[in-house]
Formats: sequence, C-alpha cells, structure tokens
Amino acid sequence: MAFQRKSHILNDQIYPRERRKNAFKRPLWVISFGTYLTANIIGSVFSIGYLPVVILAPIGAMNLVFNAIAARLVLGDPFTRLSIWGTVLISIGALLVGMFGAIQEPNHSLEDLIELYKKTGFIIYFSILESFILITMISTHYLEYRYNKIEQEQEDLDPPDRKLLGRSISMADLKTYIGISYGVLAGNVSSQSLLFAKSGLELFILTIVYGQNQLEHVWTWLLVVMTVVTAALQLYYLNKGLRMCDTVILIPLSFCAFNVSCLFNGLVYYNQWDRLRWWQLLCVMLGVVITICGVICLSWRRGSGITQEETVVAREDYTILNDNDSEEQDQLQEHDPIEQDPSNETSPLFSRVHHRRNQYNSA
Repeated sequence: MAFQRKSHILNDQIYPRERRKNAFKRPLWVISFGTYLTANIIGSVFSIGYLPVVILAPIGAMNLVFNAIAARLVLGDPFTRLSIWGTVLISIGALLVGMFGAIQEPNHSLEDLIELYKKTGFIIYFSILESFILITMISTHYLEYRYNKIEQEQEDLDPPDRKLLGRSISMADLKTYIGISYGVLAGNVSSQSLLFAKSGLELFILTIVYGQNQLEHVWTWLLVVMTVVTAALQLYYLNKGLRMCDTVILIPLSFCAFNVSCLFNGLVYYNQWDRLRWWQLLCVMLGVVITICGVICLSWRRGSGITQEETVVAREDYTILNDNDSEEQDQLQEHDPIEQDPSNETSPLFSRVHHRRNQYNSA
C-alpha cells in the first residue's frame, strides 16, 4: 500500500491536471495493487477457514507495524520518538481489538443462514448500518468533488489560498479528512464482505466436506455475488483513501473500523450476545481508544500545508529537478527545516515548486 500511496502522490504533482494518468496506466500502482490483492486473497482464505483468533490478532497488529516501517522506507515518513510511541500504541490497540473482537461460530446450512437474515433485529441493524454507510458515502464523494473543484480553481492563484470554510479548515486538513472517511468506509464494507464470504464458505464446506449440496440454491450464488461486489467496493474506497491520506493514519483507522464492524455484525447476525462477556467488549473499546491515540501521535505534524508523505515526495522531486544547483541546495539545508517545507508558503522550496506549477499552467 505504501507504493500505491507513492504512485498517487507522484501523479497528483503533475501539472496541468490533464496530464495526470489513470491508476491502471501507472506501472508502479498496477504492480503494487496486484501484489496487495494477491496477498489478501491468499491471506483471507487461511484467515477465514484455518487460523484461530489467537494467531490472527497478533498478525493484524504486526501488519500495522510493517505499515509504519514501509511508510518510513518508501514514503520517507520521519521515525521520531513520537512515531515510535504511536506505532506501539497502535499495535497494542490492534492486538486488543483483534484478540477480543472475534467470536468463533459453527457452520450453518443455507436454511439456517436465511433464518438468520430474516431476524427482525438483524434487519433493523442492517438497515441502520447501510443507511449510515450510504450517507457517509454520498457526503464523502461530494466533499471530494468540492475539494477537486476548489483545488483546480486555485491553481492560478499565487500563492494559493489554502484555507476553507471561513479560513478555519485548510485544504490539506480537508483532504486528510476525506481520506480518513474513505478508509473507514473501506473497513465497514470489508466487514460486510467478510460476513458474506464466511456465510458462502460455510455452504461450500458443507457441500464439499459433508456432502450436503448447498450449491443448487440461488441464494448460495447470491452470497458469492455479494462477496465479490463488497470486496471490489472495499478495494475501491481503500484506494481512494490512499490517494488522500497518509498511510500511517489511514490503515490503523480502517483496521479498527473493520474489526469493530465485524464484532457487531457477528453479535447481531449470529446472535452471539450470550457468548460475549462485558470485559471482552470493554477490551475492544479500549483497543479502539488506544489505536486512535496512536494515530494522533503519528499525525502530530508540524505545519498544515500538505501531508507529511506529500511533503517528503515533493522534496525528493524538488531535489531531482534541481540537482545541478548544488550550491543552493547546501544553503537550504543549513536553514531551519521549516524553510525547506513545501507546505510553508514563505519557504524557498514552496516558491520553486509553486513557480514550476505556474509554468505548467501558462504553457
């Protein structure tokens, strides 16, 4: 995902906007997305059908640690003392959520699953959940549309007005919030995909292992279709989130949304309330709070021009474009790091990058 994020950042720095390429036309994104998709398909098969929760929970926590490491190596995120504390908190929180947020459930026949879907409690819960997801989906798409429109209008401003809504919310903050919203959407949709996949897998297990043919029913294949559709939506929204938000913020929040949604989906759909003790739910909520605290540590950035990962990539791009001007580079490095920040409108780096953008616009 770090390479997908880097591909989006590099593409978003191309001006004019018409020269930007679709994700499927960028080799870096295609290769990284293919690798991510393959790993998730293989991992999902084992996680759903074979591995117990005591193994899956630490794996989920380690995934977030490797995400932070990849962000450092690929995207240049600074690995400070605050970053270390944030990563530790996220790992502990993810471990609590993954360990206590899953309850084992025996296999069911198609008739059992249909009866579970018909329950009044599940219908009410599912209706509320889908309404929330739909409203969030529409609102986030609209905010992204407004963001893109305002960004395009401000390309000709020198310097661009980076504040919105009465000069209280910056463009970078709005972009991050949109990315977080997409990440949470991806987590929620992914939990529904897991519910459909688990139900469908149970039917295939009954058919193949126990000889009880469940594949002759239309509902079985409807579950398969819904699994594919929700999985595709999850990948779509996760990719949109990666374009808008730093990975060290997006991935942990999406992970929490996925696990908490899975927990309540199972509680309502399988009626597992009698299997969940109060201290288990308390541990899950505590894990969510700890994870959010870790995310806050990682997102504690200096300045508000653009996100940290965009800042680093912009600095790399600036260095490459000006590698012949070594004397000026040495002078810039002697100053305070803020003066080198392309998000700081008074810095030489910002002026050069913005001047390059205007050259593209006037060409």
